[in-house]
Amino acid sequence: MGKPAGSTRPPAGSVPARVENLAALPPAWIGVGSVDLFANEDLEYGRRLLLAGVSIELHLVPGGYHGFDLFAPQAPLTVAFTEGWNAALSRAFAARI
Repeated sequence: MGKPAGSTRPPAGSVPARVENLAALPPAWIGVGSVDLFANEDLEYGRRLLLAGVSIELHLVPGGYHGFDLFAPQAPLTVAFTEGWNAALSRAFAARI
């Protein structure tokens, strides 16, 4: 982004959760583990999208930690998580064709 990590002034629009008006954003799929360090931030972003009238699909994976899907790709929770984002992508691309 051309700025040091953690900068209080990232380039405009580069961090969607920091954008004030979210109303013009497209539908979103948010998936995060319940023990992921970013879980609260992701949930807050989803809440803000809802308040702005943006359609969201939220998946909170019980016990999921950051990167759980990479470390345990065959675990039942990971399989369901992966199916969820694959289905969301399929719907998004089907709607554009």
